[in-house]
Amino acid sequence: MNTIFEGVATALYTPFTKNGIDYESFENLIYRQLSAKVDALVVLGTTGESPTISLKERTELIKFTISKVKGKVPVIVGAGSNCTKTACELSIQAKSLGADGVLSVTPYYNKCEQDGLFYHYKEICKTAKIPLICYNVPKRTGLNLEVETALKLCSIDYVFGFKEANSDVKHVKKFMNFIADKKPVYLGCDELIKEFYSLGAKGVISVASNVIPLKIKEYISDFENFYETHNFDIDEFFKLLMIKINPIPIKTIASILFNENCNFRLPLTYPDKETVAYIKSKLKSLNL
Repeated sequence: MNTIFEGVATALYTPFTKNGIDYESFENLIYRQLSAKVDALVVLGTTGESPTISLKERTELIKFTISKVKGKVPVIVGAGSNCTKTACELSIQAKSLGADGVLSVTPYYNKCEQDGLFYHYKEICKTAKIPLICYNVPKRTGLNLEVETALKLCSIDYVFGFKEANSDVKHVKKFMNFIADKKPVYLGCDELIKEFYSLGAKGVISVASNVIPLKIKEYISDFENFYETHNFDIDEFFKLLMIKINPIPIKTIASILFNENCNFRLPLTYPDKETVAYIKSKLKSLNL
């Protein structure tokens, strides 16, 4: 089975200055991941606020990430779009800059039927010829990648796996039962690591690992005994990441723990003082 990675891939957030990208903080974030020996990095995903990144900034971010990683782990670039032509162009760009693979979300807003979804991914693979992870996140897109469509996609060259962020347990069980022995399935919800791994997931594309990469690696390696060997309530930390829209909580946590700026780009906004105070109190209770 061809894989881009197995284990933990961090879905990197993008640190912003008021007028651009904070590359110093982004470099610190990358080195924090490499020091923890994560298994891959995802840049320009949802957590990276990719819809607000210009084409010029995309090029700079991809180049910067690859130059700092220096081949130590695979670099996967978010290159999805609800326009198939645009998704092809972004995937070609990622390949030309040295990315090891792309993460391509299902079309959103205009959406499509399941046959359109199949041909959307088929065209990207045919055009870009770069390892591709199909990304299913129906809460954000309004479109679910059905198991039957995923089975068809398994036969396409360059489809290297699926990121599954549908939290419906019935769908997850069916998806894993039919797909996990054919292509790698990566979890897109930190809070469901135990459920996904017990069904055969190959890895997690994690938001939490931006700030606790070692704990996430240790958790997936032995989630059954994690609480017996660690004085850390990881489920409470996962809940903390869901109190606001991602990546508002994780960037706020990073600003508190690592003294990084907490800039967002509209339409995302700063959390209010009460939320920040709550996050600080929870981090203190978690001994972070």
